[in-house]
Amino acid sequence: MRSWILPVSFACAAVVMSVPQARAWGPYGHAIVADIAQDRLTPEAAQAVQALLAQEGHQTLDQVASWPDTIGHVPKKKGGLPETLAWHYVDTDVANPAYERERDCADGNCVVEKLPELEKELADRSATPQQRLDALKWVVHLVGDLHQPLHAAERDHDKGGNAVRLSYYGETENGHMNLHALWDEGVLDRQASLVVGPHYTIDFAKARTEANQLASTITADETAYWVADLSSGDVHHAVVDWADESHALARSISYGALPQVKGADIRDAYTAIAWPVIQLRLQQAGVRLAAVLNVALGQKQ
Repeated sequence: MRSWILPVSFACAAVVMSVPQARAWGPYGHAIVADIAQDRLTPEAAQAVQALLAQEGHQTLDQVASWPDTIGHVPKKKGGLPETLAWHYVDTDVANPAYERERDCADGNCVVEKLPELEKELADRSATPQQRLDALKWVVHLVGDLHQPLHAAERDHDKGGNAVRLSYYGETENGHMNLHALWDEGVLDRQASLVVGPHYTIDFAKARTEANQLASTITADETAYWVADLSSGDVHHAVVDWADESHALARSISYGALPQVKGADIRDAYTAIAWPVIQLRLQQAGVRLAAVLNVALGQKQ
C-alpha cells in the first residue's frame, strides 16, 4: 500500500491538495482523528501542542494532520521508493497471522518502527522546536494511518489493496477506484456525507461535526481498554498491537468480506460491514493519539 503524496497549501478552513497518487484515510479521516484527539489532551499537552503549532501559524491538530501526505519524500540513495513513503504502512501479508519485524520491516522503514521513533523525538526537550513540530505532525498522521486496516496488510503483493480494482455504487473515480481507496475515504465520505472539493479542499467544520458525533459514543471503559497497552510506557509494544489489530481486520473484513468477483461493484452489503469498522478505527485512533501525545508532552515543557 502506498500513501498519497500531495503538494499542499493549508488554510484556516481548508486543505488544498493536488496530483493525488495514494493516501491513507484521506484528508477528512485524518482531520477527524486529530479532532477526537484534540479534545482529550491534558492541559500540559494541549499547551505544548499549541506552542509547537504556533511556529507555522496553526492552532489545531487537524490543520496539520495530512501534512506527511503532502511533503516531498526523501529519495533513497540507491534508488527505489522514497524513504519516508514507506513510513505510512507495513506490508504484512494476510497469509501471515501477525507483524514480524524481521520479515515485514527489516530496514525499520515502516509505520510500526517509525512511529515510536518519532514519538521519542517529539518528547525530546533537547530537540529543536522545528524538529519537534515535524515529529508532532508525523505522529498525528501515522497514528491515523496505522488504524486503517489496509495500512497493515496486503494480499499477494497487491500493495494494500491498491491493485484491487473495483467500483463503488457504480463510480470508478475516473477508472482508478480500488480497495485501498474505498477504505481510505470512499466509504467514509459517502456514509458521513463528506464531499472533497476542488483541489482536495475539505470543510473542517464538517470534519469536526463528524468527530464530535463519533467521540460522543466513546465510553470511559472503551477508552481505558484502548489505551491499556500504553500503561507500561512502551509505545513500540502498543504500536505493534495496533498494527496487528488492523491486520486482523484487513484479513477478516477488508479482504474477507469482499466479493470474489474481479472488478466487482461494491454497494450496500459490503458497506454495511465496513462502515462500523471504519468508525471504530477512527475512534480508536483519536483516543490513542491523545494518549500518545499526553505521554510525550504531558510533563511541564
